[in-house]
Amino acid sequence: MRVLFAIHGPADPRTAVYGVVKGQADYLRGHGHEADVVASGDLRWMSARLDPLVLPPTLALKGLSRYDVVVFHSYLGWAFHAVRPLVDPRVRPATVTSFHGLEPLYFRALTEQWARQGQVLSARYRAMYGRVMPSLLRSTCRASDAVFCLNSTEARYVADHGWATTDRVHVLPNGVEPESFVERAARVPGQELLFVGQWLPIKGIDYLVAAFAALAESTRARLTCVGTGASADTVLAAFPEALRPRVRVVPSVDRQGLYDALRAADVFVFPSLSEGFSKALLEAMAAGLPIVATGVGAGVDVLRDGANALVVPPGDAGAVATAVGRYLGDVELATRHGAAARATAAHYRLDDVCRQWAERLVDVVDRRAFERERMGARRGDVVR
Repeated sequence: MRVLFAIHGPADPRTAVYGVVKGQADYLRGHGHEADVVASGDLRWMSARLDPLVLPPTLALKGLSRYDVVVFHSYLGWAFHAVRPLVDPRVRPATVTSFHGLEPLYFRALTEQWARQGQVLSARYRAMYGRVMPSLLRSTCRASDAVFCLNSTEARYVADHGWATTDRVHVLPNGVEPESFVERAARVPGQELLFVGQWLPIKGIDYLVAAFAALAESTRARLTCVGTGASADTVLAAFPEALRPRVRVVPSVDRQGLYDALRAADVFVFPSLSEGFSKALLEAMAAGLPIVATGVGAGVDVLRDGANALVVPPGDAGAVATAVGRYLGDVELATRHGAAARATAAHYRLDDVCRQWAERLVDVVDRRAFERERMGARRGDVVR
């Protein structure tokens, strides 16, 4: 099987999308398939602000017929599908639209966050991501042979909005590397909080700061922020000056550094407002950390409030502080939930997830081949 992955992000292993796609491509190569990856840097020739309109036509001109299947990241397939009537449908590759976070859900969460702050997104942003983007996504999903989503919320949105029939929508989660199942020494009382993610409003950083400020009044808690992508000065400036000595910032981290951070932590705090399937969350679960997180994205599928996590509403700093405080004050609860989180993560081991993903992709290609043969037989053509 010859597979092309097309993503609209950079070819940077530190980014979530490329990291996942590279893992999938490596798995396919390791099992006898051919797999290529083309990223936005291979296609871009104009302003990044025009990517949704510029990248897809550029990609459509690259000649994709030599592949058995093309996995388009998000909107990248709309131009290829737009010229489909000009392409012999018996020889075009099978196509998959794959989401690593559904843009309309992200746009909704961002709009709600700005409203909470008494602000409104720019007219250009609202037009592009509130109107143009859903149209592009709808068109490419409807023309694709399958749609791969990271969580059940995304899949339900795609089906409910008529972007694809339910038999063509598949939930295929991310996986976690075996090295993430680190062993952690118990500390009583635990005071080390960990946040892993980019320092962006959509990650709930405003509520992380407010929750930590509230906790600092009654506990000795310390907070480590890893993989922020923003400088330590930028991150620390968000906290009251008196709290900054209790906050450690690691803007960029390699895998070993991440595992070390997981070992050193006592509670994982993840107040994100919108997610696809956060690997950071899954890695913290694999490490057996008690989890305080919002029920967004894959959180709906993998977290059970009061069983393997404490789930809080998005945009509620008080709820975050209360939940973290429960873990800091109840070692037995933290230990029990951490063990349950680790057991849940075991169902998402990377090799198992990649195998399921590859099997689904083969099914898509086989189904496309069957449809080609049926179409050829109907026309009386010879199908090769």
